[in-house]
Amino acid sequence: MDRRAFLMAVARLAGPGLAMLMFDPSGSAGAGGFDDGLRDAFGARFHRRPGPRHSRRPQAARSWVHHWNAIAIDASGLDHTPVETGEQRVFGENLGPGRSSRAMAITHIAIFDAVNAIVGGYRSYTGLDPAPDGTSMRAAIAQAARDTLVELFPSQRASFDEQLEEDLGLIPDRSARAKGISVGKGAAAAILAMRAGDGSQQPEPRIGVDFTTGNKPGQWRQDPVSQIPLALGARWGEVTPFVLRSADQFRVPPPPSMGSVEYTAAFDEAKRLGGDGLVTPTERTPEQTETGIYWAYDGTPSLCAPPRLYNQITVRIADQMGSDVVELARLLALVNVAMADAGIAIWEAKYRYRFWRPVTGVREADEGSGPTGQGDGNAATMGDPTFTPLGAPASNLDGPNFTPPFPAYPSGHAGFGGALFQTLRRFYQTDRIAFTFVSDELNGVTEDHQGFVRPLRPRSFSSLSEAEEENGQSRIYLGIHWAFDKTDGIALGRRVADAVFQHAFVPLGEGATR
Repeated sequence: MDRRAFLMAVARLAGPGLAMLMFDPSGSAGAGGFDDGLRDAFGARFHRRPGPRHSRRPQAARSWVHHWNAIAIDASGLDHTPVETGEQRVFGENLGPGRSSRAMAITHIAIFDAVNAIVGGYRSYTGLDPAPDGTSMRAAIAQAARDTLVELFPSQRASFDEQLEEDLGLIPDRSARAKGISVGKGAAAAILAMRAGDGSQQPEPRIGVDFTTGNKPGQWRQDPVSQIPLALGARWGEVTPFVLRSADQFRVPPPPSMGSVEYTAAFDEAKRLGGDGLVTPTERTPEQTETGIYWAYDGTPSLCAPPRLYNQITVRIADQMGSDVVELARLLALVNVAMADAGIAIWEAKYRYRFWRPVTGVREADEGSGPTGQGDGNAATMGDPTFTPLGAPASNLDGPNFTPPFPAYPSGHAGFGGALFQTLRRFYQTDRIAFTFVSDELNGVTEDHQGFVRPLRPRSFSSLSEAEEENGQSRIYLGIHWAFDKTDGIALGRRVADAVFQHAFVPLGEGATR
């Protein structure tokens, strides 16, 4: 993918003269030719282990949720890919981590409410009435997903319609099909109505146009490497949460002062481990470099933002645990709503504190550097005026790598990961879930910013906590985050996940107040 074409596409989306890069995604990779064990590690794959049986929970139904989850996250991946000549599609209809997490939450609320209307047992998010007997679950899932996706990614409508027609064509019982269509339409319409006017449609501010960055030490400024002139997500904290009472309900405390021991340690770690290895020497090992890339999904072509990665991991683990259709629909609703609310909470905090990234903090640490010449005021830090981080990988582009265009604290990756893995812990009531997963960043297909195909590198984890920690630490290896961004980001994501798990999609008979 030509980087110039990508930047021009983003520029047209966000405004005149704008050229930016994005966040974390995951493109699909075929697994043909690999053995079954390795194929299982490629994202959302089916295990043959049977799930619990229920008279109204046909085993095949789990694959229907799988199918539309894959359609949804791949639509988001395509949404982050510039339009080719002659292609009838719009680039960036729900671009970036906040918007893509909201889109996935809406779709999976509709799917869950449609499934739950047929099977029952849990409180509906939208208040959808129970379905009549003989309702086709396949039709309900497909219609609910299609109707939400058409609203979220309207230029991809033809693809969604084709998928819907194919699914409905496999249901011979006309009455059951019609009932399912009605339930799916109702579920989608209900959540779309609830999210109308939620504050998500505000345009992204541009630095120097409708957003001003600070010049004082510690204040976030434009990335000097990529010079992306965007304050991405600056208004996302104003979006109405799905479950939280407000975006600041669990707001993290301010970042540590620049003269503190904690900041000094984080500074040293980012400087030692985060350099690109060319302009800036690094002590990062090859495995640590691989770890940084593995979790990236930084909004580049075909990949999308972090929510796509975390949906892939969710489905991978759900398959491994043998979850049935209702459990899978509920889990995906919980995970995606937790991530959507975590995204709102994280970006609210990011723009409240507006703390600088390592690329600025390391370059401007010494007295005489930076706009004010004050440095960071910490005698224990030693700056490097040419510090160049490894950066978020410009996958499927021709470079350079970049620092995401929004403040550092707290980390979005860490927060999304905290929301994901805490939800999984609560859902399965254990942290001890070992799993293997292949990231689309290292799938033997995706190219780095120099055009070289990255190798296939499955990674295995002994527990959810191990994966959660590595996900957060990966951003330090890229040189784009501080340690406290990770620590407080994970904590915030976990708190949001706990709130969502307690108040949404709960079994009937349990309290569910906002």
